Amino acid sequence: MIPVQFDYAAPSSLDAAIDLLKTHEKAQILAGGHTLIAAMKQGQASPSFLVDLGKITALQGITTPESGILPVGGMTTYDQVARDPAIREHYPALAEAVQGIGDPQIRNWGRVGDLFAYQGLACDLAAVALALGASFKTVGVGGNRTLTASELIDLCLQTQWQPQEIVISLDFPVATAGVGTAYQALRHPASNYAICGVAVWVERSTDNVVSQCRVVEVGVTSSPLRLEAVEAAITGKTPSAEKIADSAALAMENAIQAINEKESLTLLSDLYASSEYRTQMLKVLTKRSLTLAVERAKLAA
Repeated sequence: MIPVQFDYAAPSSLDAAIDLLKTHEKAQILAGGHTLIAAMKQGQASPSFLVDLGKITALQGITTPESGILPVGGMTTYDQVARDPAIREHYPALAEAVQGIGDPQIRNWGRVGDLFAYQGLACDLAAVALALGASFKTVGVGGNRTLTASELIDLCLQTQWQPQEIVISLDFPVATAGVGTAYQALRHPASNYAICGVAVWVERSTDNVVSQCRVVEVGVTSSPLRLEAVEAAITGKTPSAEKIADSAALAMENAIQAINEKESLTLLSDLYASSEYRTQMLKVLTKRSLTLAVERAKLAA
C-alpha cells in the first residue's frame, strides 16, 4: 500500500512532460520507478504529482553511434541494454552490470535513466558510467544540460536534491581499438544488490603497455569511488599477472584513505556483509576486473 495521495499523468511527448513539470512544482518523474515506488510505500518519498515517462517512445532505444558517442535512450530498459549485441561486444562492462540488476521483472521495467534510482548509490550502473566516462544528457524546467557521471553522483549526495530532470540519453564514448572493459560483482543472493562491485576501463598501447585506466568500486563505500591509487599503479606498466595483482592489492588501502579524506564518504557495513568482508572482496574483484579488461583490450587491439 502507498500511504500518500498523488495525481498522475502519462504524457506521450517530451514537451508535454516538461509542461507538466513546469505546472506542478513538486512533481516527480516516474522513469521505471521501482526505487521511487518502494520509497513511497515506506514513507520516504511523498510526491503530490507523478509524471510517468513510459509512453514517450522517443526516449527509448539504442541508436547508431554519432561523433564518437553511443547514445542510450533514458527510457531504455536494463534488459534491452543487456541483450543488445553492440553493447555486449563493445561495452561488456555495461552489459555485465545491468544483467545482474534485480530479477527479470525489474530488468524489463527498470530504465537506465531513472535518476531516483541513482540516489541509492548501491548502483552498478553509476560505477560503470563513471569508469566508462559516460555523460547524462538531461532536460528539465531550467532547460538542457549535460552532466558527467561524477557530477551526477555529487548531486545524488545532496540529501535535499529532488530529481526533476528527464534523462534524454546516457552517452558512452565509442570504444576504440585497444580498449577493454569489465564489471565484476559479489551480489546478495536475495536482493541482487552489489555487496561489492568493480568496474574497469583500460586502454592498451601498441607496445602492450596500459596507457590509461579507470577503476571504480561500488558497494564498499557510501558512493561509487574511483580507485586512483590502483589506476596509477597499473598505468604505464605492462599488465602482467603479477603487476595486476600488485595494483589490485592497493584497492582496500585506497578506499580507506579516501574515507579519511572525505567527510561525505563512509565505509558500508550491514546485515548483508561487514566492512571487513567488503574490503577484502574489493581486492579480489579489482584483480578479476582488471584481468578481464586487460584480456579484452588485447583482443580489441
